[in-house]
Formats: sequence, structure tokens, C-alpha cells
Amino acid sequence: MQVRTFKGHANEKNFVGLTVNSEYIACGSETNEVFVYHKEISKPVTWHKFGSPEVDDAEDEAGSYFISAVCWKSDSPTILTANSQGTIKVLVLAA
Repeated sequence: MQVRTFKGHANEKNFVGLTVNSEYIACGSETNEVFVYHKEISKPVTWHKFGSPEVDDAEDEAGSYFISAVCWKSDSPTILTANSQGTIKVLVLAA
């Protein structure tokens, strides 16, 4: 029995990482973004786009990168994320 469908991230050809804690689901996307959903809400409550600080957004080839791993640090608001470019970020979900 399906309870809920979460929409907002893109996942057509690559595994983009998925992790859950007691309240939230974090999922990578082929748009080089991490999306966070609350378990009771079908749309993202927040998201973070990976980018290159050295490269102007217009020149960034973000379309060719995707989030390859997502992991909550225990049951804390901290998320470890990595993309296909080899960048790892530590993100904190702020209230």
C-alpha cells in the first residue's frame, strides 16, 4: 500500500543517494542538488545545490554532475553528501 509520493528531485538514469532519519528523508538529484523532505510532506522542505565557487554559474557544467551519496549523521540534523565530481559537503538542516 502506497502512503505518499515525494516529488522534486530528478532520478532518471543514475542512483542519486537516499537516506532517512526519524523525521526526514534526504535524496540526491541528477540536477546536482540535495533535497530534504519531511516524512509528512510530499514536496521538499529545503534543498542545496552543489556549485563550484571558482566557476561562474553560467559556465558551470552542473548538468553533467549528480549527487551520488547522501547520509544522515546518526539522528542529528547533519547530512553528509557527495557528488559525481568528487565533492563532499557536510550540511546542517537548520530549524
